[in-house]
Amino acid sequence: MVKERIGLLDSLRGLAVLGILLCNIPIAAEPHSVATSLTLWPLGMEPASVAVWWVTQVFFQQKFYSMFAMLFGGSILMVGGDGAGADAGERRRILILRLVSLLAIGLFHGFVIWQGDVLNTYAVVGLLVLWARSWPAKRLLQAGIAVHLSLSGWSAWKLLQHAAQGGADPSAAEMAKFLGKVHADSVQYAGTFQQSFVQNARDFWDFTFSSFTTWPQTWPILVLSLMLIGMGLYKLGVLSGKASGGVYKALIGAGLGALAIVGMAETLYMVLPDHPWAPRALARWLQSATAPVVSLGYVSLMVMATRTRVWKAIPAVLAPVGQMAFTNYLTQSILMTALLYGGRGPGLYNRLDRPGLAAAVATIWLIQILWSHWWMARFTMGPLEWLWRLAYRGPMPLRRARGAATVPA
Repeated sequence: MVKERIGLLDSLRGLAVLGILLCNIPIAAEPHSVATSLTLWPLGMEPASVAVWWVTQVFFQQKFYSMFAMLFGGSILMVGGDGAGADAGERRRILILRLVSLLAIGLFHGFVIWQGDVLNTYAVVGLLVLWARSWPAKRLLQAGIAVHLSLSGWSAWKLLQHAAQGGADPSAAEMAKFLGKVHADSVQYAGTFQQSFVQNARDFWDFTFSSFTTWPQTWPILVLSLMLIGMGLYKLGVLSGKASGGVYKALIGAGLGALAIVGMAETLYMVLPDHPWAPRALARWLQSATAPVVSLGYVSLMVMATRTRVWKAIPAVLAPVGQMAFTNYLTQSILMTALLYGGRGPGLYNRLDRPGLAAAVATIWLIQILWSHWWMARFTMGPLEWLWRLAYRGPMPLRRARGAATVPA
């Protein structure tokens, strides 16, 4: 039973890390400020490009970030426990070392490889929420949901304020200045290795610094809410597949309802002439506010798949990807920047439209699924997981012995 639960969590991590790639690759292909935009996408609005944009926004954007953050909250309890027991001090020490080393890796990843790193934020927020491990599940859920609702309410208030002031897009002069900055950044990313390296590091620093210094710190607060929710759901057994079928069916229904609402909002924005500000703002707000609900719908679909004869092959395929999710996440960044950034490979930055990016994502998915199955059949953990564990557990065997159990997180 324990192995089944671990297998489910691995499948969910695999789903999350693969789903995140479709959201990340536009940010690696174009400046972040236009990467998710329908109208400002530098390569135009061809029907195939718009179709990929719609699918990404409705089914992927923010859903898999949310899922991964909730799973990360669960992993804090898996590694650190709930703060009780004779080994509580040792588990806390290991958890702190794990998070501090993750912070160092995240900073290296962001500055040196790809500016879209989230590991540094996960590490910082994780060091905060680890002190809530002893809270009961109900309190964790109440706190996480309250923080998320407060953040969504604040965002709605800011949108209403802007609407009351006319709700207009930036002036022509402001837009010209903005597009000039976008072009200048694109030139740097598409330039030499040194140019792309410096621009990447600058953008990572700007985003990370502003995330923690601009009030309210929406990105860290969002991660905080999701980790607390994940911890609560893990304690209740929802993330480990131990809840009743009725719970998962209810979550699937709620997720489908949220997907329908977001899909209608994004479609309305997409089809309206001139794509005005108000429906765009509404669609983005709904997307963010409902993302955890959709994520839990996806989680529930995976749980139900493990309970059926036909569909259980899907979590089985994804489990090895999740067992080495850390390796796969960092490898995705290396592959994206090697393909897109100047001075590192083909240099396709600002040249590959959304359908091409989607094809690259599908190719990387296939490679990582096959690679993960091959690797995990021979080794106890991913190569970068093994190196990471050196920092907080010390040396551990890498090559798999016959009949060996899954190595703990």
